[in-house]
Amino acid sequence: MTTADLLTNLLAEMRAQGGIWTTRRVMTLPVPLGTTQRSIARQRLGALADRGDLLIVPGRGRSYRVNQAKGGAR
Repeated sequence: MTTADLLTNLLAEMRAQGGIWTTRRVMTLPVPLGTTQRSIARQRLGALADRGDLLIVPGRGRSYRVNQAKGGAR
């Protein structure tokens, strides 16, 4: 699985579950979407945010939510 595929699949799972996403929440997902390493979870969230797929939740530290305006299932 390529990195792009992994991020696409992770985003699909995040859209399906909804809510606020943190590194801890990504770490609870099964491998390969999840990881036991906090730094990897943080990198994946950061990559999705850099692509515009996630938005930072103000006042919640490193918390994100899915950017619904970018498209995809709601």
